[in-house]
Amino acid sequence: MRFGLCTDIRNVKEVQEAGFDYIEGKLNQFALWTEEEFCQVVELFKQCSIKMETCSLLLPKSMAVIGDKYSEKELREYLDVAFARMDTLGCKLVVFGSGKSRMVPEGMRWQDAFVELVNVTRLIGEIAAQHGICIAIEPLNRAETNMICSLCEGAALQAMVGLDNVGLLADAYHMRREEEDMTRILRCSPLMHTHIATKEGRLYPLEATEEVKEFFSVLADVGYDGTMSIEGKSDDWKVDSIKALEVMRACAKN
Repeated sequence: MRFGLCTDIRNVKEVQEAGFDYIEGKLNQFALWTEEEFCQVVELFKQCSIKMETCSLLLPKSMAVIGDKYSEKELREYLDVAFARMDTLGCKLVVFGSGKSRMVPEGMRWQDAFVELVNVTRLIGEIAAQHGICIAIEPLNRAETNMICSLCEGAALQAMVGLDNVGLLADAYHMRREEEDMTRILRCSPLMHTHIATKEGRLYPLEATEEVKEFFSVLADVGYDGTMSIEGKSDDWKVDSIKALEVMRACAKN
């Protein structure tokens, strides 16, 4: 497996020094930077040996893709810039979490919202395919969204979209918050990408607890050997990320 850290891409040198294989950036952050700001980061990456292989936060929090506030024109204009910048940094996968963007508006039927989400995810996938980019659907816990809150729901969305470059992500934190059985990974594989953090506090995995080991064990059972990024919190991320990386690499070997 290859391991990365979700953080501001301006931290790429520190992430490299910590020993990670890649950095996972925040698309809805750097896609909104000025051209000058972005070019400064491009120069920074030229000095580093690791890349931004993946990124999260596909959409700005203010952009709705379900209901009356959705604007296809606004989405296309945003993706034109966002995917072009991913191209510049050589990134080929973005996580579709964006819980606020995919919220079912009050009064709207879930079924109608699901159909709209299928259509917009397919559109995003088709535009991404033109850049050779993959979209990883991320089920989120119900505290963050009311649409696609389980691995099975994410798998259903993936199946309905029906594009080879649109896949599924398993996030250990969200699955634990929803009290999902980790064996659902067996039913919903293959996975395109994974995230990890502890259930309590959404912290970096600093110890090989049963919670952490179970996630790795189930992934091993399905033969997953892809990417895993820490998406969590820390009071001292530079120190904690090094320790967490050691734990993850040890768990991957067992």
